[in-house]
Amino acid sequence: MSSSATLDPLWLEVLASQNVEFDETGKIVTFGQAELERFLIKNGPVLTSLTHQGLIKATGSDVASFLQSQLSSDISIVSDSQAQLSAYCDPQGQVLALFLVFKYQGDFYLNFDGSLKESILKRLSMFVMRSDVQLTDVSDSLIQIGFAGEFGDLDIQRRLSTKVKDVYETGYIDIDGMRDVCVVKVPGPYHRYALFGPAEQMKEVWKSLRSNADLTNSYDWNLLNIAAGMPEVNTDTTGKFVAQFLNLDKLDAINFKKGCFPGQEIIARMHYRGKVTKRMFRIRFEESLDLKAGETLILKDSNDKSHKLAIISANPNIFNGTLCLAIGTLRSLEAVEGDLLTESGSPAIIEPLPYSVTDDE
Repeated sequence: MSSSATLDPLWLEVLASQNVEFDETGKIVTFGQAELERFLIKNGPVLTSLTHQGLIKATGSDVASFLQSQLSSDISIVSDSQAQLSAYCDPQGQVLALFLVFKYQGDFYLNFDGSLKESILKRLSMFVMRSDVQLTDVSDSLIQIGFAGEFGDLDIQRRLSTKVKDVYETGYIDIDGMRDVCVVKVPGPYHRYALFGPAEQMKEVWKSLRSNADLTNSYDWNLLNIAAGMPEVNTDTTGKFVAQFLNLDKLDAINFKKGCFPGQEIIARMHYRGKVTKRMFRIRFEESLDLKAGETLILKDSNDKSHKLAIISANPNIFNGTLCLAIGTLRSLEAVEGDLLTESGSPAIIEPLPYSVTDDE
């Protein structure tokens, strides 16, 4: 197996005992049952390691004001019991990274796509200047796992003795040997959680959850993000899309009443003038397609008109076909009559998201 050479050796040992196989990016390809892992996530419970994700620890007496000036959300809301989704944008309002922001043992943490670790840490550090702020990459030392299931909230409560029921609510496990593990509920088609903690305690958490859960890989875990309409920003999509194009205003990742942050003028102007021309859609294909983030997808309507969309994320669907999130022109797609088709003539179905993407619904 190949993985980050700096990942905590105890955690590598835990994963190795589960027949894990990594790819060159550090993502888990399979736990040895690739043909089953995708089907298992339909209802859960499923468990996976998310150590391919980036994690930055932010400390110092000025850290709250620093993050407030850099991110799109109102950081003052983040507390020991409340996390949030937030965007880090360039001056043109285009999203460079998408963060799960939470507090752990009094410090702020930024969780995001691991392919952006170096570039985002370097860019954020440029703006620290004379502020009392320290930014540290702790991706390999503070372990992250994902757990999800139709009755995931009950599993978390019973097996880990913590009640975390609302999306972005956070809490700690109330069991000896696991008390330093933070639990954050994240959006999903059913109850879904991100857990963070030191390797020796996460080993016990893994053992407890594993007794009633199947394992799934990093790629099929992504299906839960797609089903929930949660965008991902990686090296192929960073700096390419204005925040609203990723539906971040619909996901409460933007606060329009806070002070300035990079790209705020562009994002606010688009919001108050009501000129969001593009939105992210969830699309289901009946055929298997090799879709990559950042690539262009061309669909045709019944009048043979072509519609260009930008792929945000995609994965083979649970039973067959492909599921993806893609950005397209709102007015153009709303005017389509009849079915949309791929270039090979197979149906492309735009599915409803868990939230509205228009302002008049």
